[in-house]
Parts: sequence; structure tokens; C-alpha cells
Amino acid sequence: MDSSPVLPPDAAAFGICFDGRTYHYREYSYDRFEDAFDYARLDRARPGFREDETPRRWKQWAGPTPEDRLHMAAHGIVYERGHYLYGPYRYDQLSAALEYARHEPGLVRSDGGEDR
Repeated sequence: MDSSPVLPPDAAAFGICFDGRTYHYREYSYDRFEDAFDYARLDRARPGFREDETPRRWKQWAGPTPEDRLHMAAHGIVYERGHYLYGPYRYDQLSAALEYARHEPGLVRSDGGEDR
């Protein structure tokens, strides 16, 4: 299941962007929009705040391909919010999740469900 979040409308006004996996404010990265937003608000409230003009180019993440999904299904790996999940572990790269799944087959998620 791909539950990639949509960037809220007020994000750009606060200098927050989303790369398909992570929210970014200035040079910082956050898993949750609320964390990026809270820090942006705090930062902008400081006396003498200046807008950061540094251009940043974050890699745009894309979900797994249909071929990737076949490999994932064979090993019980799921893709959620920009990460590959196998058992109780979260991976940035599918290759790392697949490697571990081959080494330790049959892991279940920490909530007790199987990753299928």
C-alpha cells in the first residue's frame, strides 16, 4: 500500500517541501509534516529571522515499479510512506530490504501482522 502524503497548501509559504518520502525545511529533513512545520514556525518567530535563499535540490522519490512489487510480494516486503518495510525494520532502499529478507526469511511486523 502506498500512502504517500500530499503536501498541505500552507507548506510552501513556510519554505517546506516534500520529495515523496521526506519533508524538508532549510537543510533539515523530517518524516512528519508536523515536525517540519513546528520547526519552521519556531525558526520564523525568532528575532532577526531571514529567509534562506540557498537553492536546494532534493531527490524526488518514486514508488516501486511493478517488477519491484513482484520481488517485494515474494519476500513479504511492503512499501509505505516512502519506505520499504520488512518485519520490524524500515529501509530506504528496496535492495537492502530484499537482502535482509533473503538472509532472515519469514519475519513478521512488530504489530504482529505479516508483511504481505
